[in-house]
Amino acid sequence: MTSIRRAHETDLKHMYEVFYQNEVLDTPHPPLPGDLSSYLLHVLQTGTMYVAEQEGEVLAFTGAITRGTVTFLTDLFVHPAHQSSQLGKTLLRSVLPQDDLVHCTVSSSDLRALALYIRAGMRPLWPYFALRREQSAHEWRWATDMEITEADSGDPALIHWDAQISGRQRPLDHRYWVREQQAVPFWFRRQGHIVGYGYIRLDAGTLWHPHTCTLGPIGVRAPEEAADCVLTAVNWALQRAEVLHIDVLGPHPCLSALLQEGFRIMYVDTFVSTADPPFFDARCYIASGGDLF
Repeated sequence: MTSIRRAHETDLKHMYEVFYQNEVLDTPHPPLPGDLSSYLLHVLQTGTMYVAEQEGEVLAFTGAITRGTVTFLTDLFVHPAHQSSQLGKTLLRSVLPQDDLVHCTVSSSDLRALALYIRAGMRPLWPYFALRREQSAHEWRWATDMEITEADSGDPALIHWDAQISGRQRPLDHRYWVREQQAVPFWFRRQGHIVGYGYIRLDAGTLWHPHTCTLGPIGVRAPEEAADCVLTAVNWALQRAEVLHIDVLGPHPCLSALLQEGFRIMYVDTFVSTADPPFFDARCYIASGGDLF
């Protein structure tokens, strides 16, 4: 009999194995000893996680973080051998109970997942493009009059800007990016005036590309400043990293420019939310990624 219970820190290794078996379909061997994402521990410590267990074996898990009035589904993975068994639906109900909060996530391209989220009341709003660029791409040609200066990660003004633009107060996540992913916070200025903020996370690789610099979150208050802030951040990061990653929602003004300047689409997911319009302006916000958004 399968039971659903709250996850514990001792479950993290088994949860990572379920994630690994979903994401590395063409690799038959298990993850290497010691492999474990610090991100899963962060979600466990600052959010809510459940596992589906049968005879001591973790078959599936889910996670969500609540920041202010928004609950973002961070994970929902079922071991490939136990998919189509209603475990995903059961776990989703556990981690996203009926309440007055906004529920949202970035759905993978798996149509079963997208259907599950839509049935749970989340509407598909925009495509979510995962972009990647390597130093071997053609020369970076974009120049702006935007000034980028390093910020203090503990600056209350930085936390406030992010809360206003991302729609959530989340100092815990700011500390995680700096502590675990070598994140460098920035202000963007034009003619001496702050127009945006952002993070460049120098050690925010993935299972597939561990040595990757990830851009985001990056936010502005005016859509006309959005593309230049992102492109200025890319210029800074290219001087320090071989591989860049950035996730861009369809309406963001920087998407076309990034593709023109050597970024490639690696995959396309879908942002879904119970709030329409949502809690942020997609023209003004680059998310931190599909994990914490």
